[in-house]
Amino acid sequence: MINVGIIGAGFIGRNHFNQYEKLTDQAKVVAICDPVESRRLGDWTGVGGNVADAQGTKRDLHGAKPYADWKQLLADPQVQMVDVCVPTYLHAEMSIAALKAGKHVLCEKPMALTVEQCDEVLKVAAGSPGKFMIAQCIRFWPECVFVKERIKDQRYGSIKAINLRRQASTPGYSLDNWLLDPSLSGGAILDLHVHDVDYVVFMLGKPQAVTAQASTRPGTNSYDRVHSLWHYPSGPVVQIEGFWDMPDGYGFNMGITVLFEKAAIVWDLCTGKPMTVFANGKQPEVPQMGPNDGYFNEIEYFLTCIAGNRSPAVSTPRESRDAVMIALAEKQSATTGKTVPIA
Repeated sequence: MINVGIIGAGFIGRNHFNQYEKLTDQAKVVAICDPVESRRLGDWTGVGGNVADAQGTKRDLHGAKPYADWKQLLADPQVQMVDVCVPTYLHAEMSIAALKAGKHVLCEKPMALTVEQCDEVLKVAAGSPGKFMIAQCIRFWPECVFVKERIKDQRYGSIKAINLRRQASTPGYSLDNWLLDPSLSGGAILDLHVHDVDYVVFMLGKPQAVTAQASTRPGTNSYDRVHSLWHYPSGPVVQIEGFWDMPDGYGFNMGITVLFEKAAIVWDLCTGKPMTVFANGKQPEVPQMGPNDGYFNEIEYFLTCIAGNRSPAVSTPRESRDAVMIALAEKQSATTGKTVPIA
């Protein structure tokens, strides 16, 4: 049994809490930290989001010690693992402090706002007794796992093209609208789009270069939309789009279209239709998916790594660092109008 302390009781924090409630044979939430008293005490009625448990309710947090100061949570000897679910600008600082305190650390994506901060986290993690992983939930999403497996086993031949979509209304659900301040969140590129950046790294590795176009919200320097081409020397055509500039009421969608030599795989969350395989000369096929979403799967995996004393291999800190580096390279490309090589 692993005792968990959650820092941050916003949208992601409460979604992670939901998963621990399903994993009572492996983990127990013994502490929750949030600067807002009602949230750390379980009143999540005012906490919104864009997917999964999109609107919070009142929850019974009996047995979970409430903290207003995250440093006090880290000092709690009962806490063995820390789940960092706070605004992005705090990720590096809290991860480093938790690792230095000897805790296992699961931190929400992205690892940090800069590559330099990521490298500092990696350095500390390498010398820490605790396990460390960035919560890249898309790597664990059943539909995304299916695509990764089909690329690996080449059941449908070699891959020819990938189009990934992550699309949303402008997020208005974060506390004090921190998501819309790029100095705190990194904007749509580092908060929303980075999911698919990391997923392509997971599928294909780092590209040779990226070319991107992006647009900002009027009167701001916040990139709310990005369209990117990834260049592989002899690989597939890779197009990724991410935006949160759609009008209210649009909601949220994530989608995948992958073309292979012998088939195509298509999925869009907003349609309500399951992922479908369209193979040449055959009827469309709906593959069977697992019962749990990426939030559950990533947390269960990390708990298993801790219990087995194994470093995470499905989502590695180095690749999470690379996702930040590539996303920032896309931003540089959009700003300069030039293709940016990836080291």
